[in-house]
Amino acid sequence: MKYVLSLAFALCSLPVLAAKVAIVIDDIGYHQIDYKLLDLPYELTFAVIPHTPHSHAVAKAAYQKRRDVILHMPMESARRADLSKNALKVTMNRSQIEQKLQAAFADVPYAIGVNNHMGSYFTEQADVMDWTLGYIAKRQLFFLDSKTTARSQAGIYAQKHQMPLLTRQIFLDNDRSYQALDKQFKLMIKLAKQHQSAIAIGHPYPETYAYLKKNLASLTTQGLEVVKLSALLPADYPVTTAAQTADVPLSLPEQHPVQLAHLSKTQNSAIPSPKTDMTEPVFVPAIEEPAAIIAMYSQQWEIPELLNPLTLAEIKPTAVFIPKHWILSKPAITPVRSVPFYQLGSSF
Repeated sequence: MKYVLSLAFALCSLPVLAAKVAIVIDDIGYHQIDYKLLDLPYELTFAVIPHTPHSHAVAKAAYQKRRDVILHMPMESARRADLSKNALKVTMNRSQIEQKLQAAFADVPYAIGVNNHMGSYFTEQADVMDWTLGYIAKRQLFFLDSKTTARSQAGIYAQKHQMPLLTRQIFLDNDRSYQALDKQFKLMIKLAKQHQSAIAIGHPYPETYAYLKKNLASLTTQGLEVVKLSALLPADYPVTTAAQTADVPLSLPEQHPVQLAHLSKTQNSAIPSPKTDMTEPVFVPAIEEPAAIIAMYSQQWEIPELLNPLTLAEIKPTAVFIPKHWILSKPAITPVRSVPFYQLGSSF
């Protein structure tokens, strides 16, 4: 009995590891509020759309504050809603896709990974996803599947190219009301506790910023830790920036000392935010028509309940690294010719 009690006491004395939550802010590059999100003293990850008015400046500021930066690459959606001349499209060949990605990394050289902006049609197609992930793997970066379609091919080709793959579990702000944000935030907490980690995606909306500013501090008391997206990669995976793997490697600016969430306001203000006056260069927007930009931020997705990523069964985190050589079976090499997702009513 004495030994049983001793064992029980020893087990109770073991440290409890905090569940990890990575929160990715998509669509960075258009708005001044991007800088406000950057000032939050938490390890948020910034997904930057290339060739937008603030893409290079915000990515640089995030890198200097030691935040993770990933490339938020526009890809063709089922609704053909993305009008970007910089987007990846299913009609492109391998060379065109690689050129688009190369130009995007040149604008956001601080990126350590990539996720898809829209892309519900593009990510379902075999050949273009093979070429896309092949180039990302060549640049020694990882891919975060935003899961805008249940038929994404990312898993197959991440395995083929021996690259890390992460998967989004929660969209925080498809509905920007406080009640909806709170519901999704609590679902994120639930999934993180069940699986020891969760990845959520939000956007630079004023409502999202206000909610995160008010509620992120509560995660610590609930046994959760806000971490960089890269913290969910294998411990032995070497995190690399796109600048380091360019044909001509680029030099990056020095990073500020580590900032932690518990720093006081006085300490936190020691690292100034970048000046954002209009003297900074203005890049060609990724979405050319103002009406399309407004639509992108205001539309409410109308997705059949069965196909809505928010209502699918819990998406379990994907294995992020495959150490053995992967050989695709013959059916997987054959391009997917399924019914286009837009015919099923997707809005992504």
